[in-house]
Amino acid sequence: MKSKIKYLLYLGGCLLICSCQSTVMTYKRTDSFLVQLDKESELLKNKIIHSTSDLHPTGPAYYVSMEGNDSWSGLSPETPIKTINKLNSLPLKPGDFVLFRRGDLWRGNITALRGVTYAAYGKGEKPKIYGSPYDAAKSGEWLKTNAPNVYVYNQELSHDVGTLVFNNGDSCAFKVMKRKDLESGNTSHIETGEPFNDYRDLKRDLDFYHDYTEAKRVYLCSTKGNPAKRFSSIEVLVKGNIIGAYYTADSVTVDNLCLKYGGAHAIGCGKRSHITVTNCEIGWIGGSIQDDAPDRATPVRFGNGVEIWGGNHFTVDHCYVYQVYDAGITHQYVSNGDSDPTLMSNVTYTNNLVEKCIYSVESFLAQPVDTTSYQMENILIKDNIFRLAGFGWGYQRPDKGGASHIKSWDHYNKAFNFVIEGNVFDRSRNHLLSIQAQQKEWIPILRKNTYVQYENGSLGVYGPSKSTYHLYDKQAIEKLKDIWEEKGHTVYFMPPPVPDPDPLKD
Repeated sequence: MKSKIKYLLYLGGCLLICSCQSTVMTYKRTDSFLVQLDKESELLKNKIIHSTSDLHPTGPAYYVSMEGNDSWSGLSPETPIKTINKLNSLPLKPGDFVLFRRGDLWRGNITALRGVTYAAYGKGEKPKIYGSPYDAAKSGEWLKTNAPNVYVYNQELSHDVGTLVFNNGDSCAFKVMKRKDLESGNTSHIETGEPFNDYRDLKRDLDFYHDYTEAKRVYLCSTKGNPAKRFSSIEVLVKGNIIGAYYTADSVTVDNLCLKYGGAHAIGCGKRSHITVTNCEIGWIGGSIQDDAPDRATPVRFGNGVEIWGGNHFTVDHCYVYQVYDAGITHQYVSNGDSDPTLMSNVTYTNNLVEKCIYSVESFLAQPVDTTSYQMENILIKDNIFRLAGFGWGYQRPDKGGASHIKSWDHYNKAFNFVIEGNVFDRSRNHLLSIQAQQKEWIPILRKNTYVQYENGSLGVYGPSKSTYHLYDKQAIEKLKDIWEEKGHTVYFMPPPVPDPDPLKD
């Protein structure tokens, strides 16, 4: 991976020299670079998807297979257990392994336990664990309602649905939420602004509404007939983490799993330490309502690929992460009023391919409470390929305009030895980078990164709080060097996208 990135940087340097000798930008040369980047991205994706595990059980191993039986011990490949429910009931101890059979598929949510490794065995495709409880094209029924072109799914869904994914990711539904006028109490369609009360106001093809508090049903507008006949698969992204590491679940490893179709996080960790995620495929995550407080005009949606909340010793390496509502990978913390010190340290993101997320990486640390100490240190983001921030399905969000490959927000963000090095930042619908902190000395160090963005689009912001946003114009090379203090960078320009890309399509 490192050698391939270096080759791209070399190629980019040659092309950059050519373009700098002329006042006219030559998009053909940039296109040549993108062809090569496409190849390298595809190679990395295939390497991750087809990776084998180097992990070998050093203690008891429990095997899980769709041909297993929950009455069996699970302690050998010949006596595997079958279900996630059974797995979650096992008295696992530190040093134990849980191994899922390759080629199999489960639906459900795993509660990770302290010191346990979750990985794969056998041959073939990575084990698939879906947060979606149903393939709604095959399970359950879609029934006509009294509204034109609106169908209701007959299965009860009491946890909010982030979206519906059709035909294994060819397209997805648009989630209609009510925007509430806090004075009048009237509600409107979050996108169109038209009056909206319930499923009877669905008009646009593939808009859906989920009444998860009363009827507990999903309603979908399908102008081309019954959804079960229209689509070969319909995955339902129900709120919940596919793998959750909570309470005392430190020292957890997740390796060689395919985690898809969850409405919250694929892997969500609380204030934990020594969490390692390697060789995983993570896609189509998030979008469910996190906060539906009555005093909010618009409900808050959420969902990240891999998240740690205030922990340390956090590693994500050689993972393919795509189509996530919020961040592909994130370490973050905002106090809920506790006065405990928070140190997010030894965080490493390396050799990952992250595509079509709103934020490729989200990193932030809020203002401490009272005299509490909050700090990040030893953070390394290196040798990753980040592509097309904001061009995925997450752009259906109500808060448009903030997509970025690195997103820190305007937070406290006290950090030391925070290095961002050797990455490719390939286009963003909004900003390439958005990095701020309350003090200049806390800003991450940028080294040897490659930047690709639309001419006169947004380079982004880098520096102390309230710093100026910079255009990706002909002065971008100098801005990166003189203002952002980037060292050894490479810059490419792309023509503006015409027309504005559809966030639900390639």
